[in-house]
Amino acid sequence: MTLGAALASGRTGNLDTLRLLLAACVVISHAWPLALGPGTPEPLAGLTGHALGGWAVALFFFLSGLFVTASAERRSAAAFWSARARRIVPGLGAALLVTLSLAYASGATAGSTEAASWFLRALTLVSIEHRVTGAFAGNPYADVVNGPLWSLFHEVAAYAVCFLFVVAGGARHPRAVLGLVVLSAMAALVAETLPGRIATFAPLFFAFALGIAAHVFRDRVALRPVAALLFVPVIPFLPWPFAVAILGYACLAIALRAPELSLDGDFSYGVYIYGWPVAQTVVHLQPGIGPWTLALTSLAATAPFAMASWYAVERPTLGRRRMAV
Repeated sequence: MTLGAALASGRTGNLDTLRLLLAACVVISHAWPLALGPGTPEPLAGLTGHALGGWAVALFFFLSGLFVTASAERRSAAAFWSARARRIVPGLGAALLVTLSLAYASGATAGSTEAASWFLRALTLVSIEHRVTGAFAGNPYADVVNGPLWSLFHEVAAYAVCFLFVVAGGARHPRAVLGLVVLSAMAALVAETLPGRIATFAPLFFAFALGIAAHVFRDRVALRPVAALLFVPVIPFLPWPFAVAILGYACLAIALRAPELSLDGDFSYGVYIYGWPVAQTVVHLQPGIGPWTLALTSLAATAPFAMASWYAVERPTLGRRRMAV
């Protein structure tokens, strides 16, 4: 079976499950620095050179590239950006209000001006400030109220590059797509030498570009889970571009060839944007909690927030359509 055939069959429920698992990986990964303090090595960091959460975010970008490219091809500019905004902004706005509420419940001393500025900067993604004065002051990771939001700016930036690439006709030319992948891979390899946000964006956009390529070449990509799994053990020894490519292919092959497990909703976004403030609250209420206990507790505590986000905020603004973040 090819990727194109799998996507056309409508058997994509496992991709919602995959995104949910990736969001859970981010929450688990963050339990270490939240429980023990900034700089604490996260799971897999020593073994693979990247934290569990880092691999999960890369795969999020890969899946976004796959689905957002399809959206860009079939929509006008207005429809495309309206769809992206409806997928991101309502859920984010609600999460920011909850985050502020949890921050003040933990003893935050920020005034109304600081809180309003924090909310607007985070909602517009222009310059997300992670700290709120006095929030979670007794926690090992004091003041930082919602760390994972940093990736949303880069996600939207990847949307913009993708849309321009599609509008320019690049997605219709295989050589242009391969050129985009090669150039983004080169940028990812030298990311540490790049300035500012570009250094962070480069490796993430490479994962996104792989998703673009997966969409364009979907009818040529055979899904062979066993073959993919044979290469997974060598991932820790490979440069980032090759590692992400193998891991992304393996996840798609397994998810789309396995028996379908359909969820009632796409809860991954909610888990991602609520996981950190909920975990901070757990640490605030249970000082000295260990990382493994925090990981399990915060996952359980985040689930109701994620479900409420989907049913009360995200799904009503999306209508019948589900779009990948």
